[in-house]
Amino acid sequence: MTNSIDLSLFYFLHGLAGRSTAGDAIIVLLGKHFVFVIMLIFAVFALKAWRKGGRPALRPYALAIVSVLVARLGVISVVRFYYHRPRPFLALSLPHLLTDHAYSFPSGHTIFMFSLATVTTMFNRRLGYFFYASGLLIGLARVAGGVHYPSDILGGIVLGMLTGWLVCKTGTSMKIFRGWCGIRQKELQGK
Repeated sequence: MTNSIDLSLFYFLHGLAGRSTAGDAIIVLLGKHFVFVIMLIFAVFALKAWRKGGRPALRPYALAIVSVLVARLGVISVVRFYYHRPRPFLALSLPHLLTDHAYSFPSGHTIFMFSLATVTTMFNRRLGYFFYASGLLIGLARVAGGVHYPSDILGGIVLGMLTGWLVCKTGTSMKIFRGWCGIRQKELQGK
């Protein structure tokens, strides 16, 4: 069920689509492809950290990847198993720039970005804040593109941040994650 505020915001943002070819290209770029640019940026930063500090420097990056996997493969699957919300372009029979036929709530792109940003902020504030801003732009573009309601984006933000925080807290306290992330037992005893 969609409330009137959610629907009003959806129509406002969706109204940005179809006004110009350049505007539509930006919506598609942000809503569909920009997440790959983010992954490339993340990989470049991880590579720099590895070159500078070796395998232990990859620990926070590995934890961020775990967070993204838990959010995208775990949280999304559980929520969508119990809550079936059709995409706005299907439910409202609207033209759309983006296509996705899985359930709408929560936004997979947004939960991905905000879980990544939350963990990344713990070890690289600037990069994490850039990921937060990028996640918001991606989410808004996906609303404009017709594949999400604003509440799907808000749900993705909240669940992504919560997942990132929980994985970060769990990962830094459990030996299994510490070992997986590249910290040797000797280093654990020394700190």
